Amino acid sequence: MLQKVSSIKKVPIRIDFEDAEADKFKTVKQFMGLKQNTEVIRSLLTEKFHEIQLHEQRRRAQLEKEAKAMDWLEKGEYKCPM
Repeated sequence: MLQKVSSIKKVPIRIDFEDAEADKFKTVKQFMGLKQNTEVIRSLLTEKFHEIQLHEQRRRAQLEKEAKAMDWLEKGEYKCPM
């Protein structure tokens, strides 16, 4: 029997904010200039996702620099400036 694979992925979320959390949410919503609560969640998720991507790019670049420096050290081409 073949199982049908769906390309649509869903993550249902139902959140009720109360007291201080509700105030924080409203402040963020107003600051972002958004009307719908779901827009706030989507926007924050997108911002965080881009932040993670940038962090990963920087981490990969640092690892490449370190690998290159180690390669130079092993070949004796790198001289410590101190």
